[in-house]
Amino acid sequence: GRLPKLALERLKGLPMWIFHSADDVIFPVACSDQLVRDLRADAQENKIVYSRFDKDQEGFEGSVKGHSTGITASKDKEIYK
Repeated sequence: GRLPKLALERLKGLPMWIFHSADDVIFPVACSDQLVRDLRADAQENKIVYSRFDKDQEGFEGSVKGHSTGITASKDKEIYK
């Protein structure tokens, strides 16, 4: 789905870094793709960074395949700056 207009307005001006893996079996990457498009459409004041991976960076398989980007993000030193 898409975020309501009010939610997008409230997020305006906040820097964001979105992480997602295309092979996520729990939450479709298309949702993050749409979120990033919506945020960037009105991103005059926002810094929007999107790290979209082709496959699970942590090697998870089965029912959690592709859903480990929180772990991947936590290993990126840039996120703490």
